[in-house]
Amino acid sequence: TALFAVIAVAQFFCGMSSITSNSRMIYAFSRDGAVPFHATWHRLDRGRTPRNAIILSAVCAFILAAPTVVNYTAYLAVTSIATIGLYIAYALPILLRLMSKNFKPGPWHLGAWSKPIGIIAVIWVAFISVLFMLPAAYPITATNFNYTPVVVLGTLLIITIWWFASARNWFRGPVIQGSEAELEAIEESVGETVHVEAGGAAGGQ
Repeated sequence: TALFAVIAVAQFFCGMSSITSNSRMIYAFSRDGAVPFHATWHRLDRGRTPRNAIILSAVCAFILAAPTVVNYTAYLAVTSIATIGLYIAYALPILLRLMSKNFKPGPWHLGAWSKPIGIIAVIWVAFISVLFMLPAAYPITATNFNYTPVVVLGTLLIITIWWFASARNWFRGPVIQGSEAELEAIEESVGETVHVEAGGAAGGQ
């Protein structure tokens, strides 16, 4: 019972953290005009908090988790979907970085290790995603079927169709805050700080 309580509390705070970060992502995408009804989700209240984005995030989380009340397999599917979603969100930028020939590294980079580590990361995400999509029990029936691949692939299909049918004609990427010269100056100052701290640490040793 005590162990179950620890797990329940940990999952609760993990859920709150996920809703908080998700609401900020909804707000950021709305700022860039990348989601339907973006004007609503981009609105801030008096406390400068994206209340509408938080409500949307909480409602979506509730709808996604509701089936777990009546079906334990649905709980496994929801946790798998959440895990795979995070993995895919991490892997796609890495994959695009590997495919791009015009990428300009920032202050923090892995140098010559960047490409091999990126390849390992993409392979690992592909491998672990397949594992999370496998059935949780055999023989497979309608009650224990793992719907994770259906939801994940369905979501990717909807996004792909939306991109080619509409979004690619108007979406131009994130709204840049500041000029290119200002951003380069910030990166240079950050890079200098990193070098100074690294040198100080080496000298202290």
